[in-house]
Amino acid sequence: MAGLWLIPGCGFQIYNAKPLDAPSGAQRYFAHNPDSPEFRQYLLDSGYPAAQIPVSTWGMRELTLSALFYHPDLDLARAQWRAARSAELTAAQRPVPGLNLDSENHSDHAGGVSPWTYGLSIDIPIETGGKRQARIDRAESLSVAARIDIAQTAWQVRSRVHQGWLDFRYHTQLLALLQQELKLRDETTAMLEKRLQSGMASSIEVANFRVLRQKTQQAIETEKGRLAELQAVLASNSALPLATFKQLPLALTAFGEEPFLPQATLDSVRDAAMLNRLDLRAALARYDAAEAKLRLEIARQYPDLTLTPGYSYDQGDKIWSLGISALMTMINKNRGLIAEATALRDVEGAQFQVLQARIIAELERAEAAYAAALQELARAREFVATSQGLTRQIQRQFADGYADRLSLRTTELEALLASQHLLDVQYKLNQALAALEQVAQRPLLDENGMPENLNLLLTQPNS
Repeated sequence: MAGLWLIPGCGFQIYNAKPLDAPSGAQRYFAHNPDSPEFRQYLLDSGYPAAQIPVSTWGMRELTLSALFYHPDLDLARAQWRAARSAELTAAQRPVPGLNLDSENHSDHAGGVSPWTYGLSIDIPIETGGKRQARIDRAESLSVAARIDIAQTAWQVRSRVHQGWLDFRYHTQLLALLQQELKLRDETTAMLEKRLQSGMASSIEVANFRVLRQKTQQAIETEKGRLAELQAVLASNSALPLATFKQLPLALTAFGEEPFLPQATLDSVRDAAMLNRLDLRAALARYDAAEAKLRLEIARQYPDLTLTPGYSYDQGDKIWSLGISALMTMINKNRGLIAEATALRDVEGAQFQVLQARIIAELERAEAAYAAALQELARAREFVATSQGLTRQIQRQFADGYADRLSLRTTELEALLASQHLLDVQYKLNQALAALEQVAQRPLLDENGMPENLNLLLTQPNS
């Protein structure tokens, strides 16, 4: 018997080769251009003010939009979502009927009867137990999870840009303060060397100042190398070639008055973290997929039926037939796959609980770090105010002739070191704010850089 499958529809798709080309991929990356018409249109679609295009100064928002437009991580997430949506089509397909044709030739054909027998039958599969709906539910849940993963990837891209932006701003300001410190140390060391020559200072005191000056010089060289590295990291996080990134006019604003988050905002962060995070929603979708998988395996305990109506012409005799067939699933009742699906559902449930526990721990740690940074910031500002007040006092005394230049430069150096400590604390506070945003997976500051129309993340704007 020869079996043929019925082909629904008459249109066949044609295979189109699409080989990967490494040089072309590299060229596409190096062609990322923040002044391209496509990127300008993306800025408008993302809610960027039209009056500010073309962009004259680049900050956190502009770099984030560049990353969301160009970053290949989002291309991968969108491709995975499209694959999940294709799986929805596969899950919704019904079993394909089969067509059977057969013929026989008889050696005994006495009486002028035709020696041939012709047969035609159709296999009509019938799914039972709601298997198709379970497949559809599972595919839809996995598609929802993949769709949420696009937003999750976008948030991760934004977080990397934010962290890179904080690091680059901090080390740029730190380098400027270190250069001011070196200038003061040069002056104080030169003054002490003159005092040493006149017998008014000890060699040990001069040596200590020389060591401190050398440490400052080494710190400056270290910061210069670190800034070059951070610039490359920020360019990569923004999905821009380094040569292109270096040409951007960056708005490197100094750390100033950091916003204080009211208790209502902190409460909303807690609710968002424990109930509505993107990874939590994706985990729930994957759990629903595991539930649907279990329903499918339970439904497979019940055999599918195949109806086979047929007609045959047997040496002049016309015969109609109807066959019914089914697999003997009642023998093992699909116990193995049901146990496997049950275990998979338990794994997804346990992973969800682990994720929630990790989020709670991250939230508590971020809130504690933010509160500690606020307290440390208040103390650092008091220390800076005290140092600046003492500097003004010594300046007045120097002007009146009651203090020498070495005392003045030493006091100015102490005030500068206090400013460096304040910068460190401000950086720490901004990192604590970034950690709170990361836990909540939503911006807490005005300069968030996320597009107003999140549906833009589902498309592939740079294609």
